[in-house]
Amino acid sequence: MLDPRRNFSRQEVWRAWQRQGCICNLCGRAVPFDLMVGDHIMPWIRGGPTTPANLQTLCGSCNLRKGSDPQEVAAAYFDVERIAPSRATMRTWQTEAMRIALERLGREAVLIEACPGAGKTRLGLEVAYELVVKGVISRVLVVVPTLAIADGWQRSASSTQTDSPTLPLQTQRDWRPVDPIGDDWLGAIVTYHSLFRSTEMFLAHATDPGHRTLVIFDEVHHAGADAAWGSAAQAAFAQGAWGILAMTGTPFRTDRSPIVFVPCEGGSARPHFRYGYDQAIEDGSCRPIQFVEVRGQTTFRTEDGVVHSVSFDEAEVTQLGERRRLRAAIEWMGDGSIAGKLLEDANRYLLALRKRGDADAGGLVVCIDCDHADEVASYMAENVLGRRPLVACSRLYDPDDPDPANALRLFQASHEPWIVAVNMVSEGVDIPRLRAVVHLTNRLTLLSFRQIVGRVVRTDTTNADDHGRVYVPADPTLLSMARSVTEEARLLPPPVVIVADDNRAKRVQIESDERQASSPFETIKTVGEQGDVFDTASREAHAVLVTCARRFIDREGLTGTDPESLALLAEENPELRAALLELRPDP
Repeated sequence: MLDPRRNFSRQEVWRAWQRQGCICNLCGRAVPFDLMVGDHIMPWIRGGPTTPANLQTLCGSCNLRKGSDPQEVAAAYFDVERIAPSRATMRTWQTEAMRIALERLGREAVLIEACPGAGKTRLGLEVAYELVVKGVISRVLVVVPTLAIADGWQRSASSTQTDSPTLPLQTQRDWRPVDPIGDDWLGAIVTYHSLFRSTEMFLAHATDPGHRTLVIFDEVHHAGADAAWGSAAQAAFAQGAWGILAMTGTPFRTDRSPIVFVPCEGGSARPHFRYGYDQAIEDGSCRPIQFVEVRGQTTFRTEDGVVHSVSFDEAEVTQLGERRRLRAAIEWMGDGSIAGKLLEDANRYLLALRKRGDADAGGLVVCIDCDHADEVASYMAENVLGRRPLVACSRLYDPDDPDPANALRLFQASHEPWIVAVNMVSEGVDIPRLRAVVHLTNRLTLLSFRQIVGRVVRTDTTNADDHGRVYVPADPTLLSMARSVTEEARLLPPPVVIVADDNRAKRVQIESDERQASSPFETIKTVGEQGDVFDTASREAHAVLVTCARRFIDREGLTGTDPESLALLAEENPELRAALLELRPDP
Protein backbone atom coordinates (compact mmCIF):
# COMPACT_ATOMS: atom_id res chain seq x y z
CA MET A 1 0.00 0.00 0.00
CA LEU A 2 1.42 3.37 -1.05
CA ASP A 3 1.81 6.22 1.42
CA PRO A 4 -0.92 8.78 0.61
CA ARG A 5 1.68 11.55 0.91
CA ARG A 6 3.93 11.41 -2.12
CA ASN A 7 6.54 14.12 -1.51
CA PHE A 8 8.61 15.40 1.38
CA SER A 9 8.22 19.05 2.36
CA ARG A 10 11.15 21.41 1.73
CA GLN A 11 11.43 21.84 5.50
CA GLU A 12 11.85 18.09 5.98
CA VAL A 13 14.45 18.03 3.19
CA TRP A 14 16.32 20.93 4.81
CA ARG A 15 16.44 19.10 8.15
CA ALA A 16 17.81 15.96 6.51
CA TRP A 17 20.38 18.03 4.58
CA GLN A 18 21.54 19.65 7.83
CA ARG A 19 21.64 16.29 9.58
CA GLN A 20 23.87 14.87 6.79
CA GLY A 21 26.33 17.74 7.13
CA CYS A 22 25.12 19.55 3.97
CA ILE A 23 26.44 16.85 1.62
CA CYS A 24 24.86 14.37 -0.79
CA ASN A 25 24.30 11.09 1.02
CA LEU A 26 25.62 9.02 -1.93
CA CYS A 27 28.49 10.88 -3.59
CA GLY A 28 29.49 12.81 -0.46
CA ARG A 29 29.87 16.15 -2.28
CA ALA A 30 29.04 19.43 -0.53
CA VAL A 31 26.05 20.67 -2.51
CA PRO A 32 23.97 23.85 -1.93
CA PHE A 33 20.55 23.20 -0.51
CA ASP A 34 18.79 24.58 -3.60
CA LEU A 35 20.33 21.74 -5.62
CA MET A 36 19.35 18.98 -3.19
CA VAL A 37 16.45 16.56 -3.62
CA GLY A 38 14.51 14.73 -0.94
CA ASP A 39 14.77 11.02 -1.75
CA HIS A 40 12.86 8.00 -0.42
CA ILE A 41 15.51 5.47 0.67
CA MET A 42 12.97 2.73 0.07
CA PRO A 43 11.23 4.11 -3.05
CA TRP A 44 7.71 5.39 -2.60
CA ILE A 45 6.52 3.30 -5.57
CA ARG A 46 7.73 0.19 -3.73
CA GLY A 47 5.82 1.04 -0.54
CA GLY A 48 8.41 3.24 1.14
CA PRO A 49 6.81 5.65 3.64
CA THR A 50 7.14 9.42 3.41
CA THR A 51 8.67 9.71 6.89
CA PRO A 52 11.92 11.23 8.23
CA ALA A 53 13.35 7.77 8.84
CA ASN A 54 13.01 7.00 5.11
CA LEU A 55 14.41 10.35 3.91
CA GLN A 56 17.83 11.24 2.59
CA THR A 57 18.98 14.21 0.53
CA LEU A 58 20.77 13.60 -2.78
CA CYS A 59 22.20 15.82 -5.45
CA GLY A 60 20.29 15.82 -8.72
CA SER A 61 22.75 13.49 -10.45
CA CYS A 62 22.70 10.83 -7.75
CA ASN A 63 18.93 11.02 -7.51
CA LEU A 64 18.58 10.39 -11.26
CA ARG A 65 21.03 7.46 -11.16
CA LYS A 66 19.26 5.87 -8.20
CA GLY A 67 15.84 6.19 -9.80
CA SER A 68 13.27 3.83 -8.26
CA ASP A 69 15.80 1.21 -7.19
CA PRO A 70 15.74 0.35 -3.47
CA GLN A 71 18.77 1.30 -1.43
CA GLU A 72 19.75 -0.82 1.52
CA VAL A 73 20.52 1.20 4.62
CA ALA A 74 23.41 -0.20 6.61
CA ALA A 75 22.82 -0.28 10.35
CA ALA A 76 25.09 2.18 12.12
CA TYR A 77 27.32 1.02 14.97
CA PHE A 78 29.38 3.27 17.18
CA ASP A 79 33.08 2.45 17.47
CA VAL A 80 33.41 0.81 20.90
CA GLU A 81 37.10 1.75 20.95
CA ARG A 82 35.95 5.30 21.67
CA ILE A 83 34.16 4.39 24.90
CA ALA A 84 35.35 2.86 28.16
CA PRO A 85 33.69 1.18 31.14
CA SER A 86 33.61 2.53 34.66
CA ARG A 87 36.30 1.41 37.09
CA ALA A 88 34.06 1.64 40.15
CA THR A 89 31.48 -0.83 41.43
CA MET A 90 27.89 0.26 40.99
CA ARG A 91 25.64 0.70 43.99
CA THR A 92 23.18 -2.10 44.61
CA TRP A 93 20.17 -0.01 43.64
CA GLN A 94 21.86 1.05 40.38
CA THR A 95 22.52 -2.58 39.44
CA GLU A 96 18.89 -3.54 40.07
CA ALA A 97 17.50 -0.48 38.26
CA MET A 98 19.78 -1.15 35.30
CA ARG A 99 18.59 -4.75 35.04
CA ILE A 100 14.96 -3.60 34.91
CA ALA A 101 15.75 -0.87 32.38
CA LEU A 102 17.61 -3.22 30.01
CA GLU A 103 14.77 -5.74 30.16
CA ARG A 104 12.14 -3.18 29.11
CA LEU A 105 13.85 -0.58 26.94
CA GLY A 106 12.98 -0.90 23.26
CA ARG A 107 9.50 -2.11 24.17
CA GLU A 108 8.32 0.71 26.45
CA ALA A 109 9.47 3.93 28.06
CA VAL A 110 11.11 3.17 31.41
CA LEU A 111 10.84 5.45 34.45
CA ILE A 112 13.40 5.26 37.27
CA GLU A 113 12.72 7.24 40.45
CA ALA A 114 15.70 7.83 42.71
CA CYS A 115 16.10 10.51 45.35
CA PRO A 116 18.43 13.47 44.72
CA GLY A 117 22.06 12.57 45.20
CA ALA A 118 21.58 8.81 44.73
CA GLY A 119 23.46 8.63 41.41
CA LYS A 120 20.97 8.82 38.54
CA THR A 121 23.54 10.29 36.14
CA ARG A 122 25.80 7.29 36.47
CA LEU A 123 22.85 4.93 36.02
CA GLY A 124 21.93 6.62 32.73
CA LEU A 125 25.51 6.43 31.46
CA GLU A 126 25.82 2.76 32.47
CA VAL A 127 22.64 1.86 30.61
CA ALA A 128 23.84 3.72 27.50
CA TYR A 129 27.28 2.10 27.66
CA GLU A 130 25.83 -1.41 27.91
CA LEU A 131 23.51 -0.88 24.94
CA VAL A 132 26.29 0.59 22.78
CA VAL A 133 28.68 -2.28 23.57
CA LYS A 134 26.00 -4.81 22.62
CA GLY A 135 25.34 -2.97 19.35
CA VAL A 136 21.71 -2.32 20.29
CA ILE A 137 21.96 1.47 19.92
CA SER A 138 24.31 3.76 18.02
CA ARG A 139 23.27 7.17 19.34
CA VAL A 140 22.37 8.77 22.68
CA LEU A 141 20.53 12.03 23.30
CA VAL A 142 20.28 13.26 26.90
CA VAL A 143 17.71 15.96 27.74
CA VAL A 144 18.26 17.97 30.94
CA PRO A 145 16.71 21.07 32.56
CA THR A 146 19.67 23.48 32.37
CA LEU A 147 23.04 24.01 30.74
CA ALA A 148 24.70 23.64 34.15
CA ILE A 149 23.25 20.14 34.49
CA ALA A 150 24.41 19.37 30.94
CA ASP A 151 27.93 20.31 32.05
CA GLY A 152 27.61 17.82 34.90
CA TRP A 153 26.56 15.02 32.58
CA GLN A 154 29.41 15.74 30.19
CA ARG A 155 31.88 15.86 33.07
CA SER A 156 30.62 12.50 34.39
CA ALA A 157 30.91 10.97 30.91
CA SER A 158 34.44 12.28 30.34
CA SER A 159 37.61 10.21 30.63
CA THR A 160 38.62 12.21 33.71
CA GLN A 161 35.90 10.52 35.79
CA THR A 162 36.67 6.88 36.57
CA ASP A 163 33.49 6.19 38.55
CA SER A 164 31.25 6.27 35.45
CA PRO A 165 31.61 5.09 31.83
CA THR A 166 33.43 7.26 29.29
CA LEU A 167 31.08 8.29 26.49
CA PRO A 168 31.85 11.09 23.98
CA LEU A 169 28.84 13.39 24.33
CA GLN A 170 28.64 16.98 23.11
CA THR A 171 26.77 19.86 24.76
CA GLN A 172 25.36 23.12 23.46
CA ARG A 173 28.62 24.80 24.38
CA ASP A 174 30.29 23.24 21.32
CA TRP A 175 27.44 21.89 19.19
CA ARG A 176 24.20 23.21 17.66
CA PRO A 177 21.11 21.14 16.89
CA VAL A 178 21.39 22.13 13.20
CA ASP A 179 24.85 20.50 13.06
CA PRO A 180 25.32 16.81 12.29
CA ILE A 181 26.36 14.73 15.27
CA GLY A 182 29.21 13.10 13.35
CA ASP A 183 30.94 9.76 13.72
CA ASP A 184 33.33 10.94 16.45
CA TRP A 185 30.50 11.57 18.90
CA LEU A 186 28.02 9.15 20.38
CA GLY A 187 25.44 11.87 20.86
CA ALA A 188 24.61 15.11 22.62
CA ILE A 189 23.32 16.53 25.91
CA VAL A 190 20.72 19.26 25.39
CA THR A 191 18.23 21.24 27.46
CA TYR A 192 14.45 20.92 27.36
CA HIS A 193 14.37 24.52 26.14
CA SER A 194 16.67 23.71 23.22
CA LEU A 195 14.51 20.69 22.37
CA PHE A 196 11.49 22.99 22.31
CA ARG A 197 13.24 25.54 20.06
CA SER A 198 14.61 22.96 17.57
CA THR A 199 12.07 20.14 17.76
CA GLU A 200 12.26 19.30 14.07
CA MET A 201 16.04 19.01 14.11
CA PHE A 202 15.91 16.56 17.02
CA LEU A 203 13.30 14.59 15.12
CA ALA A 204 15.81 14.45 12.26
CA HIS A 205 18.62 13.27 14.57
CA ALA A 206 16.40 10.60 16.18
CA THR A 207 15.33 9.28 12.78
CA ASP A 208 18.75 9.45 11.10
CA PRO A 209 18.69 6.42 8.73
CA GLY A 210 20.55 3.43 10.14
CA HIS A 211 20.80 4.81 13.69
CA ARG A 212 18.99 3.52 16.78
CA THR A 213 18.66 6.32 19.30
CA LEU A 214 18.33 6.07 23.08
CA VAL A 215 16.83 9.20 24.61
CA ILE A 216 17.47 9.82 28.33
CA PHE A 217 15.25 12.37 30.07
CA ASP A 218 16.85 13.68 33.25
CA GLU A 219 14.35 15.14 35.76
CA VAL A 220 11.54 14.17 33.40
CA HIS A 221 8.90 15.86 35.57
CA HIS A 222 9.82 19.07 33.73
CA ALA A 223 8.03 17.71 30.67
CA GLY A 224 4.30 17.83 31.32
CA ALA A 225 2.39 15.84 28.71
CA ASP A 226 0.27 18.86 27.78
CA ALA A 227 2.92 21.54 28.27
CA ALA A 228 5.31 23.00 25.69
CA TRP A 229 8.39 20.97 26.65
CA GLY A 230 6.40 17.75 26.85
CA SER A 231 4.75 18.37 23.48
CA ALA A 232 8.16 18.98 21.90
CA ALA A 233 9.50 15.74 23.41
CA GLN A 234 6.60 13.76 21.99
CA ALA A 235 6.93 15.33 18.53
CA ALA A 236 10.67 14.64 18.38
CA PHE A 237 10.92 11.18 19.93
CA ALA A 238 7.58 9.38 20.20
CA GLN A 239 8.06 7.66 16.85
CA GLY A 240 11.77 8.11 16.14
CA ALA A 241 13.58 6.97 19.30
CA TRP A 242 14.56 3.33 19.75
CA GLY A 243 14.12 3.63 23.49
CA ILE A 244 13.29 6.19 26.19
CA LEU A 245 14.79 6.16 29.69
CA ALA A 246 13.15 8.70 32.02
CA MET A 247 14.62 9.51 35.43
CA THR A 248 13.55 11.81 38.25
CA GLY A 249 13.85 12.35 41.98
CA THR A 250 10.39 13.93 42.18
CA PRO A 251 7.87 11.89 40.15
CA PHE A 252 5.12 14.50 40.17
CA ARG A 253 4.43 18.01 38.94
CA THR A 254 3.20 20.88 41.05
CA ASP A 255 0.14 21.21 38.80
CA ARG A 256 -0.41 17.42 39.18
CA SER A 257 -0.64 17.02 35.39
CA PRO A 258 0.66 13.87 33.62
CA ILE A 259 4.36 13.54 32.76
CA VAL A 260 5.32 12.77 29.18
CA PHE A 261 5.96 9.12 28.17
CA VAL A 262 5.37 7.63 31.65
CA PRO A 263 2.22 6.17 33.23
CA CYS A 264 0.66 8.56 35.75
CA GLU A 265 -2.13 8.17 38.26
CA GLY A 266 -3.59 10.72 40.63
CA GLY A 267 -1.01 13.34 39.75
CA SER A 268 2.07 11.15 40.27
CA ALA A 269 4.04 8.87 37.98
CA ARG A 270 4.33 5.11 38.53
CA PRO A 271 8.02 4.22 38.28
CA HIS A 272 9.33 0.86 37.14
CA PHE A 273 11.90 1.15 39.93
CA ARG A 274 12.00 3.38 43.01
CA TYR A 275 14.88 4.18 45.34
CA GLY A 276 13.75 6.42 48.19
CA TYR A 277 15.64 8.78 50.45
CA ASP A 278 15.07 6.51 53.45
CA GLN A 279 16.78 3.65 51.59
CA ALA A 280 19.60 5.92 50.45
CA ILE A 281 20.38 7.03 54.02
CA GLU A 282 20.33 3.43 55.21
CA ASP A 283 22.69 2.38 52.39
CA GLY A 284 24.99 5.34 52.93
CA SER A 285 24.26 6.63 49.42
CA CYS A 286 22.92 9.92 50.80
CA ARG A 287 23.60 12.10 53.81
CA PRO A 288 21.12 12.53 56.65
CA ILE A 289 19.73 16.05 56.95
CA GLN A 290 19.40 18.47 59.86
CA PHE A 291 16.86 21.30 59.68
CA VAL A 292 17.56 24.45 61.68
CA GLU A 293 14.79 27.02 62.04
CA VAL A 294 15.01 30.70 62.93
CA ARG A 295 12.03 32.37 64.56
CA GLY A 296 11.41 36.00 65.40
CA GLN A 297 9.28 39.08 64.86
CA THR A 298 8.37 40.72 61.54
CA THR A 299 7.00 44.21 61.03
CA PHE A 300 5.56 45.25 57.69
CA ARG A 301 3.08 47.59 56.04
CA THR A 302 0.47 45.94 53.81
CA GLU A 303 -1.01 47.38 50.65
CA ASP A 304 -3.87 49.00 52.55
CA GLY A 305 -1.37 51.10 54.53
CA VAL A 306 -1.77 49.20 57.83
CA VAL A 307 1.38 48.30 59.80
CA HIS A 308 1.45 44.78 61.30
CA SER A 309 3.86 43.12 63.73
CA VAL A 310 3.65 39.34 63.43
CA SER A 311 5.93 36.77 65.03
CA PHE A 312 6.45 33.14 64.03
CA ASP A 313 5.11 32.08 67.43
CA GLU A 314 1.60 33.26 66.60
CA ALA A 315 -0.43 30.18 65.77
CA GLU A 316 -3.47 31.77 64.16
CA VAL A 317 -2.60 33.93 61.18
CA THR A 318 -4.52 34.36 57.96
CA GLN A 319 -3.06 32.85 54.80
CA LEU A 320 -2.20 36.29 53.49
CA GLY A 321 -0.60 37.10 56.85
CA GLU A 322 1.61 34.00 56.60
CA ARG A 323 2.71 34.96 53.10
CA ARG A 324 3.51 38.53 54.13
CA ARG A 325 5.33 37.35 57.26
CA LEU A 326 7.53 35.01 55.24
CA ARG A 327 8.19 37.65 52.60
CA ALA A 328 9.29 40.11 55.29
CA ALA A 329 11.50 37.48 56.94
CA ILE A 330 13.42 36.65 53.78
CA GLU A 331 13.60 40.19 52.34
CA TRP A 332 14.77 42.30 55.29
CA MET A 333 18.55 42.28 55.59
CA GLY A 334 19.15 44.66 58.52
CA ASP A 335 21.26 44.04 61.60
CA GLY A 336 19.77 41.28 63.78
CA SER A 337 17.17 40.36 61.15
CA ILE A 338 15.77 36.89 60.58
CA ALA A 339 17.49 36.55 57.19
CA GLY A 340 20.69 37.91 58.67
CA LYS A 341 20.65 35.36 61.50
CA LEU A 342 20.03 32.53 59.01
CA LEU A 343 23.04 33.61 56.94
CA GLU A 344 25.30 34.25 59.93
CA ASP A 345 24.45 30.97 61.67
CA ALA A 346 24.96 29.01 58.47
CA ASN A 347 28.30 30.67 57.80
CA ARG A 348 29.41 29.99 61.39
CA TYR A 349 28.57 26.32 60.80
CA LEU A 350 30.61 26.22 57.57
CA LEU A 351 33.59 27.81 59.31
CA ALA A 352 33.38 25.17 62.05
CA LEU A 353 33.30 22.39 59.44
CA ARG A 354 36.35 23.81 57.72
CA LYS A 355 38.24 24.07 61.00
CA ARG A 356 37.41 20.40 61.71
CA GLY A 357 39.01 19.30 58.44
CA ASP A 358 36.31 19.70 55.78
CA ALA A 359 38.42 22.35 54.06
CA ASP A 360 36.17 22.95 51.07
CA ALA A 361 32.74 22.79 52.76
CA GLY A 362 30.38 25.01 50.80
CA GLY A 363 26.99 26.63 51.22
CA LEU A 364 24.12 27.68 48.97
CA VAL A 365 21.63 30.52 49.45
CA VAL A 366 18.42 30.15 47.39
CA CYS A 367 16.77 33.51 46.70
CA ILE A 368 13.53 34.88 45.24
CA ASP A 369 14.90 36.57 42.10
CA CYS A 370 18.03 38.24 40.76
CA ASP A 371 17.43 41.52 42.60
CA HIS A 372 17.03 39.64 45.87
CA ALA A 373 20.17 37.60 45.12
CA ASP A 374 22.14 40.84 44.60
CA GLU A 375 20.86 42.18 47.92
CA VAL A 376 21.77 38.97 49.75
CA ALA A 377 25.24 38.92 48.16
CA SER A 378 25.83 42.54 49.19
CA TYR A 379 24.72 41.82 52.76
CA MET A 380 27.04 38.81 52.97
CA ALA A 381 29.93 40.89 51.61
CA GLU A 382 29.43 43.62 54.21
CA ASN A 383 28.34 41.63 57.27
CA VAL A 384 29.26 37.94 56.89
CA LEU A 385 32.16 37.20 54.55
CA GLY A 386 34.00 40.44 53.94
CA ARG A 387 33.80 39.81 50.19
CA ARG A 388 31.06 39.20 47.67
CA PRO A 389 30.06 35.54 47.17
CA LEU A 390 29.52 34.01 43.74
CA VAL A 391 26.07 34.65 42.27
CA ALA A 392 24.32 32.32 39.80
CA CYS A 393 21.29 34.03 38.29
CA SER A 394 19.77 34.46 34.83
CA ARG A 395 18.24 37.85 34.18
CA LEU A 396 17.35 36.55 30.71
CA TYR A 397 15.03 33.90 32.20
CA ASP A 398 16.60 31.50 29.71
CA PRO A 399 17.53 27.93 30.74
CA ASP A 400 20.32 28.08 28.15
CA ASP A 401 21.82 31.30 29.55
CA PRO A 402 25.53 30.49 30.06
CA ASP A 403 26.17 33.10 32.78
CA PRO A 404 24.72 31.20 35.78
CA ALA A 405 26.05 27.92 34.42
CA ASN A 406 29.54 29.42 34.26
CA ALA A 407 29.19 30.67 37.84
CA LEU A 408 28.33 27.13 38.92
CA ARG A 409 31.33 25.72 37.08
CA LEU A 410 33.56 28.22 38.85
CA PHE A 411 32.05 27.34 42.23
CA GLN A 412 32.46 23.61 41.61
CA ALA A 413 36.12 24.01 40.75
CA SER A 414 36.98 26.42 43.57
CA HIS A 415 37.08 26.48 47.36
CA GLU A 416 34.72 29.45 47.61
CA PRO A 417 32.51 29.02 50.70
CA TRP A 418 29.22 30.38 49.34
CA ILE A 419 27.16 30.65 46.17
CA VAL A 420 23.94 32.68 45.96
CA ALA A 421 21.42 31.48 43.38
CA VAL A 422 17.80 31.67 42.28
CA ASN A 423 16.68 28.55 40.40
CA MET A 424 19.91 27.37 38.83
CA VAL A 425 20.93 25.07 41.70
CA SER A 426 17.49 23.73 42.51
CA GLU A 427 18.10 20.28 41.08
CA GLY A 428 20.47 18.01 39.26
CA VAL A 429 23.67 19.92 40.05
CA ASP A 430 26.27 17.63 41.59
CA ILE A 431 28.37 19.60 44.11
CA PRO A 432 29.23 17.12 46.88
CA ARG A 433 31.03 19.78 48.93
CA LEU A 434 27.75 21.62 49.55
CA ARG A 435 26.98 21.10 53.22
CA ALA A 436 24.48 23.87 54.00
CA VAL A 437 21.51 25.53 52.31
CA VAL A 438 19.82 28.75 53.42
CA HIS A 439 16.21 28.83 52.21
CA LEU A 440 15.45 32.49 51.39
CA THR A 441 12.84 31.93 48.71
CA ASN A 442 9.06 32.16 48.93
CA ARG A 443 8.51 29.22 46.59
CA LEU A 444 6.38 26.95 48.77
CA THR A 445 5.77 23.79 46.76
CA LEU A 446 6.94 20.42 48.02
CA LEU A 447 8.53 19.81 44.62
CA SER A 448 10.81 22.87 44.79
CA PHE A 449 11.53 22.33 48.50
CA ARG A 450 12.67 18.75 47.97
CA GLN A 451 14.85 19.83 45.07
CA ILE A 452 16.49 22.51 47.20
CA VAL A 453 17.06 20.09 50.08
CA GLY A 454 18.47 17.63 47.55
CA ARG A 455 21.50 19.88 46.99
CA VAL A 456 23.01 18.80 50.34
CA VAL A 457 22.18 15.09 50.41
CA ARG A 458 25.07 13.92 48.24
CA THR A 459 27.55 11.90 50.28
CA ASP A 460 31.18 12.78 50.80
CA THR A 461 33.01 9.74 52.13
CA THR A 462 36.06 11.84 53.04
CA ASN A 463 34.17 13.33 56.01
CA ALA A 464 33.28 11.20 59.00
CA ASP A 465 30.66 13.69 60.24
CA ASP A 466 28.81 13.77 56.95
CA HIS A 467 25.37 15.32 57.06
CA GLY A 468 23.65 18.15 55.25
CA ARG A 469 21.99 21.09 56.94
CA VAL A 470 19.09 23.29 55.81
CA TYR A 471 18.38 26.66 57.45
CA VAL A 472 14.77 27.86 57.14
CA PRO A 473 12.57 30.61 58.56
CA ALA A 474 10.02 29.09 60.96
CA ASP A 475 7.19 29.37 58.44
CA PRO A 476 4.55 26.67 59.11
CA THR A 477 4.45 25.52 55.49
CA LEU A 478 8.24 25.23 55.26
CA LEU A 479 8.44 23.36 58.56
CA SER A 480 5.65 21.02 57.48
CA MET A 481 7.52 20.19 54.27
CA ALA A 482 10.76 19.74 56.20
CA ARG A 483 9.10 17.24 58.53
CA SER A 484 7.61 15.41 55.55
CA VAL A 485 11.14 14.92 54.22
CA THR A 486 12.28 13.51 57.58
CA GLU A 487 9.27 11.20 57.84
CA GLU A 488 8.68 9.95 54.30
CA ALA A 489 10.81 10.97 51.35
CA ARG A 490 8.19 10.03 48.78
CA LEU A 491 5.34 11.96 50.35
CA LEU A 492 3.37 13.67 47.57
CA PRO A 493 1.77 17.08 47.92
CA PRO A 494 -1.82 16.62 49.13
CA PRO A 495 -4.77 18.14 47.27
CA VAL A 496 -5.41 21.71 48.33
CA VAL A 497 -8.15 21.81 50.97
CA ILE A 498 -9.39 25.09 52.40
CA VAL A 499 -11.41 24.78 55.61
CA ALA A 500 -13.41 27.82 56.66
CA ASP A 501 -14.18 27.97 60.38
CA ASP A 502 -16.03 31.15 61.27
CA ASN A 503 -15.92 30.30 64.97
CA ARG A 504 -12.14 30.24 65.15
CA ALA A 505 -10.69 33.40 66.65
CA LYS A 506 -7.80 34.83 64.68
CA ARG A 507 -5.26 36.86 66.62
CA VAL A 508 -3.88 38.36 63.41
CA GLN A 509 -6.20 39.52 60.63
CA ILE A 510 -4.57 40.63 57.39
CA GLU A 511 -7.07 40.94 54.57
CA SER A 512 -5.51 43.07 51.83
CA ASP A 513 -6.63 43.22 48.20
CA GLU A 514 -3.55 43.93 46.06
CA ARG A 515 -5.71 45.08 43.15
CA GLN A 516 -7.02 47.94 45.27
CA ALA A 517 -3.74 48.65 47.07
CA SER A 518 -3.15 52.24 48.07
CA SER A 519 0.59 51.64 48.53
CA PRO A 520 3.11 48.87 47.82
CA PHE A 521 3.90 46.19 50.40
CA GLU A 522 6.83 47.30 52.57
CA THR A 523 8.95 45.41 55.08
CA ILE A 524 9.86 47.66 57.99
CA LYS A 525 11.95 45.38 60.21
CA THR A 526 12.51 41.82 61.40
CA VAL A 527 14.23 40.44 64.50
CA GLY A 528 15.66 36.92 64.34
CA GLU A 529 15.66 34.43 67.23
CA GLN A 530 17.01 30.92 67.69
CA GLY A 531 14.56 28.21 66.62
CA ASP A 532 14.34 24.45 66.96
CA VAL A 533 16.43 21.85 65.13
CA PHE A 534 15.37 18.39 63.91
CA ASP A 535 16.80 15.73 61.62
CA THR A 536 16.07 12.65 59.55
CA ALA A 537 16.86 10.38 62.53
CA SER A 538 13.64 11.65 64.20
CA ARG A 539 15.59 13.64 66.77
CA GLU A 540 14.47 17.11 67.81
CA ALA A 541 15.98 19.76 70.07
CA HIS A 542 14.17 22.90 71.19
CA ALA A 543 15.60 26.39 70.82
CA VAL A 544 16.48 26.68 74.53
CA LEU A 545 18.65 23.57 74.37
CA VAL A 546 20.43 24.87 71.26
CA THR A 547 21.15 28.15 73.03
CA CYS A 548 22.49 26.23 76.04
CA ALA A 549 24.67 24.12 73.75
CA ARG A 550 26.15 27.27 72.21
CA ARG A 551 27.02 28.58 75.68
CA PHE A 552 28.50 25.21 76.66
CA ILE A 553 30.73 25.13 73.57
CA ASP A 554 31.94 28.68 74.25
CA ARG A 555 32.63 27.93 77.92
CA GLU A 556 34.50 24.68 77.28
CA GLY A 557 36.30 25.92 74.16
CA LEU A 558 35.07 22.96 72.11
CA THR A 559 36.00 22.82 68.41
CA GLY A 560 34.78 19.38 67.38
CA THR A 561 31.05 20.07 67.30
CA ASP A 562 28.43 22.76 66.77
CA PRO A 563 25.46 23.85 68.95
CA GLU A 564 22.76 22.22 66.83
CA SER A 565 24.48 18.82 66.60
CA LEU A 566 25.34 18.92 70.32
CA ALA A 567 21.72 19.74 71.22
CA LEU A 568 20.45 16.82 69.11
CA LEU A 569 22.97 14.52 70.79
CA ALA A 570 21.85 15.76 74.22
CA GLU A 571 18.28 14.66 73.52
CA GLU A 572 19.61 11.08 73.54
CA ASN A 573 21.99 11.57 76.48
CA PRO A 574 20.27 12.61 79.75
CA GLU A 575 23.53 13.51 81.49
CA LEU A 576 24.63 15.77 78.65
CA ARG A 577 21.17 17.32 78.47
CA ALA A 578 21.26 18.14 82.18
CA ALA A 579 24.71 19.67 81.83
CA LEU A 580 23.55 21.88 79.01
CA LEU A 581 20.39 23.01 80.77
CA GLU A 582 22.45 24.28 83.69
CA LEU A 583 23.33 27.12 81.30
CA ARG A 584 19.70 27.96 80.61
CA PRO A 585 19.23 31.74 80.10
CA ASP A 586 17.58 33.55 82.97
CA PRO A 587 13.85 34.09 82.39
